[in-house]
Amino acid sequence: MLINPWDRNYEKDDHAALGRVREWAANKLGSTVDYGFGYGTWVFIGNETVIKIDPEVGRSERFSHELAVSQMKIPDVATPKVLETGALEGRAWVILKRLEGSSGYNVWPDLDQVGRSKLTSQLVTALAHMQKFEPDESMLHAETANWSQHIRQSFNRALRAVDAIVPGRVLTSSQSAFAQWAEALEDRPRVLCHGDLWFGNILVDNDGGLTGILDFDRMALAPADYELDMLLRFWRYPWNFVPEQLEATYEEPLDIALMKPFVDLCQSDLSDDALSARLSTLELIYRLNLVNRFGWSDQHAEMFETVLSGDWAEGLV
Repeated sequence: MLINPWDRNYEKDDHAALGRVREWAANKLGSTVDYGFGYGTWVFIGNETVIKIDPEVGRSERFSHELAVSQMKIPDVATPKVLETGALEGRAWVILKRLEGSSGYNVWPDLDQVGRSKLTSQLVTALAHMQKFEPDESMLHAETANWSQHIRQSFNRALRAVDAIVPGRVLTSSQSAFAQWAEALEDRPRVLCHGDLWFGNILVDNDGGLTGILDFDRMALAPADYELDMLLRFWRYPWNFVPEQLEATYEEPLDIALMKPFVDLCQSDLSDDALSARLSTLELIYRLNLVNRFGWSDQHAEMFETVLSGDWAEGLV
């Protein structure tokens, strides 16, 4: 069995329940079970199938996004297909067909510049096909019909949650910056966005060719530029996302020039300033939510300084 390199993601969970769930998953999969990697999800990998289980009780619609895209087809790129759903001890679960390939973060370091450009181009092509897919909107969690309102509400909610945690000067600066950037939050045509694209959610073959896209838990019908949010975050700070044993390999930001095909796909007629402002609002909300979850620290202070300076999208546009 593989050693789970992401034990830290499970350390705060209910280990008694996790033990029972693991035993159930092994019987359900009928094979040796390995831990997978999931933020806020228990993942068990069998030989042919994968089980994802919600650690929290009572969220029956937790994996409706997986169902919503189960029939999506992208040429030459596999996406999750739901085989079965249910609940165990009140925890929703879904069984998916296991997709072939290696995690992108394992293969990327060995690719040369040509190989990296090829992989990013293949991912952009896949995203262009995905944008045309029309899922059942009733199965999506977030209400995004009014995108500008959705972002404003998300910011206000995140800001209230950290009122007693974040230094007052940072709160004031965050409010001022958001008020300025929010002028660019015009509603635009919505397309299907994955919402959590980084190398842990793509599969590639040994030659670096894209074979699959995983984990649609955060997908949304949103303006196309929303897709750049997670991509830019990963590109700038890849070491924060990869397994611990790969942090040294990803100790530097990725080549921002390789994001140009993504920008060409998603920017449309937005000005560079508008795109920068829209991405900055999303990053600010993300940082506020992280502080709410993990508390204030010097690292968070440094990140807020970067975002509030207006330099978050520097080099991208």
